[in-house]
Amino acid sequence: MNNLYHILENTTEQYPDNIALVFKDHKIQYQDVKEAADRLAMGLKSLGLKPGDRVALMLPNVPHFPISIFGLLKIGVTIIPVSTFFKAEEIHHQLEDAEVKGIIYWQGCRSRVLEAVQGLERCERLIVLGEKEVPEEIRLTYLMESKESLKGVADVKSDDTAFIMYTAGITGRPRGAELTHENILSNIRSCSQFLKLDEHDGVISVLSLHIPVGLTLVMGSFFGAGGRVILLTKFEAETVLKTIEAEKPTYFVGMPSMYREFLEVEHAEAIDIGSLKFCLSSGDALKEETIEAFESTFKVPILEGYGLTEASPMVSFNSPVRDRKAGSIGLPLPGVEMKIIDETGSLVKPGQVGEIIVQGHNVMKGYLNRPEATKEVLKDGWLYTGDLAQLHENGFGFIVVRKKEVIVKSGFSVYPREVERFLVGHPKIKEAVVVGIPDPAHGEEIYACIVLKKDEEATQEEIIAYIKERIATYKCPKIVQFVDSLPKGPTGRVMRDTVKQSMIDNK
Repeated sequence: MNNLYHILENTTEQYPDNIALVFKDHKIQYQDVKEAADRLAMGLKSLGLKPGDRVALMLPNVPHFPISIFGLLKIGVTIIPVSTFFKAEEIHHQLEDAEVKGIIYWQGCRSRVLEAVQGLERCERLIVLGEKEVPEEIRLTYLMESKESLKGVADVKSDDTAFIMYTAGITGRPRGAELTHENILSNIRSCSQFLKLDEHDGVISVLSLHIPVGLTLVMGSFFGAGGRVILLTKFEAETVLKTIEAEKPTYFVGMPSMYREFLEVEHAEAIDIGSLKFCLSSGDALKEETIEAFESTFKVPILEGYGLTEASPMVSFNSPVRDRKAGSIGLPLPGVEMKIIDETGSLVKPGQVGEIIVQGHNVMKGYLNRPEATKEVLKDGWLYTGDLAQLHENGFGFIVVRKKEVIVKSGFSVYPREVERFLVGHPKIKEAVVVGIPDPAHGEEIYACIVLKKDEEATQEEIIAYIKERIATYKCPKIVQFVDSLPKGPTGRVMRDTVKQSMIDNK
């Protein structure tokens, strides 16, 4: 099985009557998803799209998203998922960089898409989910309704690119990670094997399906097992909890901020989410107090995982049968190897910090049109993640920071997450992020950006005095800035570059 489309085909053969998608009041069986995808594949083919072409996909969490994915895969097209929150300039960059032949988009994104495609000669196919407004548009539903099912499946190689997933852009503009059919399929199998998924399982899909976690862990893994994917277009804590109570899925996949918000729901303890075997968290580290409070309130364990776009994305998870520690990246998934190494390439010892490197069939082919950037991260079959982790005595690693985010103050290396861990221990602090700002005297100076808990007040002097009692003086923030919220990416990870630039601008 080379083409990822065969996931849908095989599951439909085994469980044609199983519910594949739940969306509002609609329950859609696998056989109906497959028929819609096959009809769409014929419609897309009639537009002249062929294997190797690239098409962007910009839809919210609606049934048309997975249908479009499998329709495009069936004809061998490479897919570029795009966030529905992107502005025109961000859309334009991805469409231009990937040299797409067309884009499928929701009508709510129309004005931004039409602005983004200006000057892009290759992007000829504008396929809209909704009503046409300009002559160039073709309705997505028309392509599905007016065609017969396409019978054949494009013959692709396992190392052909299935998706181009753009990274968050730690430095410079986002880069497109080329993920092959084998990369994604391998990660789906690893996740399914770890979770022991079967046709009776179901998952709440509130994370956007356009991000790697949504695409692979949520949609791919559960479709591969014949389970249900319950689609929600936005996160509202109470709505999600009540949906779990009503639909009784077995898994929830979220980000740390979501678990905090669940605890703020009025009378949350009265909502029954006992159908869940586990909650899975990815995107950033969970605070220990959040895990303890959530598990005490809802009686459902949380398993933290670690992944990155270049690894399709999941690398490791905490095991439900071993001791768990907040912030741990856990152990590698089946079929994935993971090491923490020092600058000489040797394995680090407990207490030491090193870079996480990963090997497996889930590791990307490379960055699109960026051979030098690819060489920097792919070496001798290993993916150098740029994430630094500290190895603990129990063999687990704990993320410290990305390599490029280490603060060097007066020759000392300061790891932001270490400082952040002490900051969030303050009873008034809800969230904190620490960044390094250029400083003529010390090279870099430490600044902290803090979100206080509801109805709390604090001063910079109070916070600095608190932290000075707990860590070495050279690690203490010089400046503390209070904000209402921290900027975050689609996976919930704090956008440190944005925080850093804001602090530089406000110096």
